[in-house]
Amino acid sequence: MNRTLLILSAALGAAALFAGTASAQPGAPAAGTPPPATRPTIAVFNMAAVMRDFGQAKYQVWLLNKRKDELSKNIVVWRGEYIKIQNDLRANPAHPQKDAMAKRMLDLARMIEDEDRNVSKVLNDEASKIISDLYDKMKAVVDKTAELNGYHIVFAYPDAVTAEEINSAYIKELKLKPPAAQPFYVASHADITSVVVKTLNGWYPPVDPVTKQAIDVSKLDVPNTGNGVPGTNPTPPGPGGKLP
Repeated sequence: MNRTLLILSAALGAAALFAGTASAQPGAPAAGTPPPATRPTIAVFNMAAVMRDFGQAKYQVWLLNKRKDELSKNIVVWRGEYIKIQNDLRANPAHPQKDAMAKRMLDLARMIEDEDRNVSKVLNDEASKIISDLYDKMKAVVDKTAELNGYHIVFAYPDAVTAEEINSAYIKELKLKPPAAQPFYVASHADITSVVVKTLNGWYPPVDPVTKQAIDVSKLDVPNTGNGVPGTNPTPPGPGGKLP
């Protein structure tokens, strides 16, 4: 999940940052002057919150972890054998088959290293495909939401989602990096995070490839959060995921 979040945050955040930075500073408002009641032309959404609440993202990460367990079965067996031999030699340093056991440990170490490298390559390739697909779905929703609401710029930014993350040094560091396009203040009416999440889950619900039934991501042991904010939700895309 972290790898997906970081790549998507960097890609969308950098694009939004360089598309709409401004250097002019507004003058100080008169005391007691209420904020203008105009509709915002700039909107933001929290990439971390979207990734956490987007059912399709949760399901794909769950599938990737399941795939990792399947591919790592031999590694688990070999590591178990390696540890057993290691413990046997420690308990009996003068074991009559000491040399053969030491050679087997060396062979196992090489097998584990090679298999671990192969598994990592497969998982990285599959993760890249997942990231690309999630990006395309998110881009379609954000583009259509911006079009319907008249937003000129939509910033994607990474920020804390849970109370525990608010004081996280990692989150603070992430917010200080320029590519993050991090706003230090966000008015509630300009934040479309939950609109993006609701529309993503409406357009692209996770479906079991075998039964064709919708996946209940609440059973995948992934946190679920989100706050309602105003905004117009796009209508679902047409066949093949294309926008109407």
